[in-house]
Amino acid sequence: MESMSTPSAKELASRFMAERHALLGFIYSMVRNLTAAEDIFQEVWLRLQEASERGEVITDLTKWCRGVAKNLILHYWREKRTRKVVVDSELLDLVEQALNEQPDKWLEKQRALMECIEQLPQKAKQLVQMKYEEGLSFAAMAERLQRSMESLKMALCRIRQALLKCAQRKLQAMEALP
Repeated sequence: MESMSTPSAKELASRFMAERHALLGFIYSMVRNLTAAEDIFQEVWLRLQEASERGEVITDLTKWCRGVAKNLILHYWREKRTRKVVVDSELLDLVEQALNEQPDKWLEKQRALMECIEQLPQKAKQLVQMKYEEGLSFAAMAERLQRSMESLKMALCRIRQALLKCAQRKLQAMEALP
């Protein structure tokens, strides 16, 4: 992204919204909860506005926003410690580094996966949502769905395999385009 010295509020909003999909994708991939991702995204926007009002010079908007998001994600993980999530800022650093090296590839993969998830049958989509958005354990899923944990593990294994194949097909099709 271009250098920012003292942009107008309209210009700042325009530049920020141009980064919306990439930033929201980064946040969502880390928190796996759309509501939480939107909340963090909005908090990044508020902090950007505050920094602009203080006259802070932001030379790389993408990097600045991702850095703020990273700190907010770490805070989110600490708050959700009950979900047995390991808070690891090094993991976020690695993801951020990968995004900096190949941001377009990462976005393409994210889009392909999201499209594949949307194409899943409703029951499969429900399992994905329960496991990855709600963060439920297999035991909690089994209790809620009145199914065995082993059947749920096998179903999710098959769903992940199907999602991988689907995403790979989509990415290959995108690469084949001129």
